[in-house]
Amino acid sequence: MGHLLNSLSRVYIAGKRVRQAALWHLHLSATNSYVNLMVMKMKYLWLSSFLVFALAVCPTSLLAQAPSLENLRVSFASFGVIYYPHFVAKELGYYRDEGLNVEIIAMPGGLATQALVAGDLHFSTSSGSSLNASLRGIKLKVVYVNLDRPLYKILSWRDDIRKVADLRGKGIGIASRGDTMEGAANLMLRQHGMDPVRDVIWVALGTGGRVTSLAAKAVDSAVLGFADSLRMQTRGFAVHEVANIGKEIKMLYTGLAASEEMVVKRPDLVRRFLRATVKGREFVKRFKAQSLALGKKYDKSPDDVRSADYDATMEMMTADGTEDLETQKSDIETAKRMLNIQKDVPVEQIFDFRFTREIYKELREAGWDRALRVGK
Repeated sequence: MGHLLNSLSRVYIAGKRVRQAALWHLHLSATNSYVNLMVMKMKYLWLSSFLVFALAVCPTSLLAQAPSLENLRVSFASFGVIYYPHFVAKELGYYRDEGLNVEIIAMPGGLATQALVAGDLHFSTSSGSSLNASLRGIKLKVVYVNLDRPLYKILSWRDDIRKVADLRGKGIGIASRGDTMEGAANLMLRQHGMDPVRDVIWVALGTGGRVTSLAAKAVDSAVLGFADSLRMQTRGFAVHEVANIGKEIKMLYTGLAASEEMVVKRPDLVRRFLRATVKGREFVKRFKAQSLALGKKYDKSPDDVRSADYDATMEMMTADGTEDLETQKSDIETAKRMLNIQKDVPVEQIFDFRFTREIYKELREAGWDRALRVGK
C-alpha cells in the first residue's frame, strides 16, 4: 500500500511540473507575440510617418520625374519597313523624350486624309493622299518624305495580263480612291501611253482586301506593297508580276502630312514629332538587325519577307527626308491630271520642308551617335 502511495505521489508531482512548464511556455509565447506585434506596429507607424513627410515636402520633384505626355494620333496604311522609323522611334523612347505618346492607327490613305481634315488625326503617313486633298483646296502640308520611289508592284492571276498594256479595260485593285497606290499606277500607265481615267477600272478594296481579292480571283489585278507582293509570289499563290512600279517612276511615296493650322499654330509640336521620327529613321538606316527586331512587334510578316523589305526600302529612301524640286513639280502635275485640275499650283502650297531641313542640320552637328544614344 505504501509503495502504491509513493508511486501516485511521484506521478502527481511530475504532472504538476509538466503543467507549470507548459504554462510558463505559453506565457513566454504570449509575451513574445505581444512584443513582436508592438515592434511591427512601431515599424508601420514609422514608415507611414516617413511617407507622409516625403509626400508633403517633395511633391514637385516627384511630379517632375514623371511628366505627362501629349497624345498624338498618327495613321499608317500598313506596317511594313517603310514605317519602321516611327515604330523604332516609339520603342526606343525618342517620342517620349520629346514629351509625346504616339498612338499608331491602321487606316488606308484616303480615309486617313479625311480623318486628318476632320481633326481626328495629328499626322498622316499617307502623304500622297494628302497632296491630292491639298490640290482641292484643303489646307494640308507635306512636311517630310521618307521614300521618293514606290515599293509597289502590280500582280495578276490572269494569263492574259502579262504586261502593262494588257491592263487596258481591266480592273486594278487599290486600297482607296485617290491614294498613293492609284497615283503611282496612274503615273506608270501614262508612261506606257495609257489614259488612267478611261483605260482601266479602279477598284477600292481597303488595306487587306487587295490580297484576299486577288487570291480569290475577285479582281483582275492589284497594286501591292513589297511585303504583300513577295509573300504572294513565294507562298504558293497563283499570281505573277505585271509591273514593278518603283523601277519605272519617281514620286512622293510615303512621308508625313499635317494640317496647315497645326504647322502655323503648333510648330513646336511638328518639330518635336519630326525630330523623334528623324532619329528613328537614321537608327533604322544604321542598324538592320536591331530595327527588324524592334519592328517585329508591329510588322507580322515572316522574317525573310521583312529582311527583303528592309533591303528594298533602303534603296528607295531619300537622303534627308525631303524631295527634290523637280519631283515635287511632277507630283503636283500627276495629281492635277488625275483630279482634272487646270489651275497652276505652286509647290509652296503643298510642301513645307523647313522643319525637316532644320532638324537634319541640328542632329548632324550634334553627331548621330549622340543624337541616337548609341555607342561608337
